[in-house]
Amino acid sequence: MELGYTRAGVRPTAGCSGPARGRPGRFRAPTAEPRTIGLMDSAQRTVRPWLMLFVVAGAIFVLAGFVFLLPLAFDEPQAALPPVARAATPEEARVALGRAAKALRAGDRVAYRAALPASGVAARRSLGELFRHLSPLPWTRLTLLGTQVPGVPGRFDVRAVGQLGRTGPRDRIGGERILDLQMLASRVVATGDSTPPAVRRQYLMSFHDPVAVSGNGLLVLADRRSKDRAEALADAGASARTRLALVGVEPDASVLVSVFSSLEDLKASLGGGPDEDRIRYFSHAGPRLRPRPWRILDIGVLGPSLDGTGAWMPLMLSHEMTHAYTKQWFAKTVHAPTFLLEGLATAVEGGRDWTPLREEVATGNQLWPLLDAMAAGNLWMGSSNEQVRLAYLEASAVVLYVLDRWGLAKLRPFVTAVADSDLTEGGIDKAVRESLAVSWDEFYAGWKDYALALP
Repeated sequence: MELGYTRAGVRPTAGCSGPARGRPGRFRAPTAEPRTIGLMDSAQRTVRPWLMLFVVAGAIFVLAGFVFLLPLAFDEPQAALPPVARAATPEEARVALGRAAKALRAGDRVAYRAALPASGVAARRSLGELFRHLSPLPWTRLTLLGTQVPGVPGRFDVRAVGQLGRTGPRDRIGGERILDLQMLASRVVATGDSTPPAVRRQYLMSFHDPVAVSGNGLLVLADRRSKDRAEALADAGASARTRLALVGVEPDASVLVSVFSSLEDLKASLGGGPDEDRIRYFSHAGPRLRPRPWRILDIGVLGPSLDGTGAWMPLMLSHEMTHAYTKQWFAKTVHAPTFLLEGLATAVEGGRDWTPLREEVATGNQLWPLLDAMAAGNLWMGSSNEQVRLAYLEASAVVLYVLDRWGLAKLRPFVTAVADSDLTEGGIDKAVRESLAVSWDEFYAGWKDYALALP
C-alpha cells in the first residue's frame, strides 16, 4: 500500500510499492506546504506572547506619563483662567484716552481702536460715533478728558476738548460720552455707555458727515451735502468784515460758523435751543471747558435759509459777526440788553427800509416807545415779526444817531453805560448824561429828528 499526502494530512492510497516503471505520471512526489504551515503556526505561537508583553508595557508607560505630567498643568492656574476685569482708575483712563485722542486727531481708525478697544454693542457704537463725527475736523489740538463719575467706579464723563484750526477757544467741547472703562489684563476696555440721549448729538456731534471750509477770517463747518453753502459763506466773509469798521471793530481772530442742515440738527447741537423757532441766524457762546465764555461768539446758521439769499448773505453775515465781536463789550456790565446788541448789528448790516420807523416816530412812537424798547430784556418774546422789525430799526437808528452826532469814540462808552444802568428811565438818563453829556429828554428829541430824516 502506498502513502500519499494531501493538504489535510496523510491518507492511504492504493497502488504498487516502489517506483513505477514505464508508467510516467503515476508517481507523485510529496509536497512541502503542510510542513510550512506547521512552521508558521509554531512561529505565531512564539510571537504572540512578546506582542502582548509590548502592548502591556506601552500602556504602563503612557499611564505613568499621564500621572507624572498631570500635576504640571496646575502649577500656574492663572495662565489657564480668563483674566479678571476691574474698574479702571483715573490714571489708567487718562493714559488710554490720551492715546485714543492722538489717533482720533490723526484720523487713524486702527490705532484708535487699538488704543481704546470696546466690548459690547453700546460701547462700540459710542466710540465709533466720536471718531466718525470728530476725526474729519481740523483740530490743532485735541484731548479726550475723562472725569470720574462720583460713586460709580470705572464710569467716566469723557469729553473731546480742543481747538479747531486757529479759531478759539482752545478748550472747545466737541463731543461728550459717559463710558464705563475697565482694566482687562493690561488694557483699558470700554464696556458700557450711559450717555443721555440729549447729549449724544450735542456740540459738534450734530454734523452727520462734517466738512470744514476756511477763509476770510471764518472757519465754516457743515455737512458734506451743504459744502456749497459753507463755501458761499466763507466767500461772503470778505465784504462782511469790512463793514465792521462802522462800529470800530477790527477783527483779530477767526470766527466759527456752523451751518446746520435742519432745525433738528441745530437744536441738537445746542442741547435744545434756541427757544425761538423764528431765528434762522444767530450768535452764541461756544461750549468750552472753562465756565467763563470765550471773548468771541460762534455763529449759527440754518442752512436751508441761505438758499436764494443772494446779495443779502454778506449783510446777514456782517450782522452776526458784529454780535460775535461786540459781545465782549458787555462782559463786565450789569445787563446786555437785546436792544443795544441788535442796534449795533443792524447798523452794521445796513440795507434796511426805514419807512416803518419814520411812520412810527411821526405818529408819536406809540407802538413801541423807545425807552420801553431799550429796557426790554428780550425783543422777541411775545412780539410779532412786525414789532421785532420795528425794534431793530429803532435800535439801529440810536447807534447811527450817536455815531452821527458824537462820533465813534463815544459809541462804546454810551452803550456800556446804558447796559450798566438799572434800565429804568432815571438809570438811562444818568447813563446818557455820563457818556454823552446830555439829558435823556434832549437825546430822545434829537433821535426823533434824526429818525424822521432817514432815507
